[in-house]
Amino acid sequence: MSSNAKEVQKEMLGSEDPNQSSLQEQTTKFEKFVHSLNNATHRVSMLVLFLMMFLTTGDVIGRYFFYKPITGTYELTGLAMVIVIFLSLGRTQLKKEHISIDFLTSKLPVKIRESINVVTSVIMLALLGTTSWQLFAYAQRFGAQTSGDLGIPMKFFAILAAIGVLFYALTIVLNIWQSIRKVVQKNES
Repeated sequence: MSSNAKEVQKEMLGSEDPNQSSLQEQTTKFEKFVHSLNNATHRVSMLVLFLMMFLTTGDVIGRYFFYKPITGTYELTGLAMVIVIFLSLGRTQLKKEHISIDFLTSKLPVKIRESINVVTSVIMLALLGTTSWQLFAYAQRFGAQTSGDLGIPMKFFAILAAIGVLFYALTIVLNIWQSIRKVVQKNES
């Protein structure tokens, strides 16, 4: 292929290799998909946290000023925390806000650091997959069990936790893919 033909192909496709362009497109679509799922669940968790704030405030006001607390506040707060925590895990991972200790690995070259990241992320993915699977199984074992004061079905919260862990696992898959791309990327220096 002549250099002009390569330039035209590169200009039209954005890459010299059409397969590379398609792969990058698919990666971008997957990345957008993971971001949109985790952003949606994070919005739900923010709404639940906001409602939990009003419930707690109403309970405190009712208890101290009217001597009449809201029944089930403690129970609802505990169940709401399941939603807040599990539906925010993926978004926290996307923002790189989970606690990490990298004072040793930060000194390593990029390819070695990203290789270690791939290995640890694969282990994390296996653990998250197992956790999500067991949470779904746990939800099935709940059956018709309900909470103490309000009679809320507990199965619902176990399923939400499993979904949150599953979306978190998708962010780990995305991190693995990004790390692999950094490992196999040619040096441009």
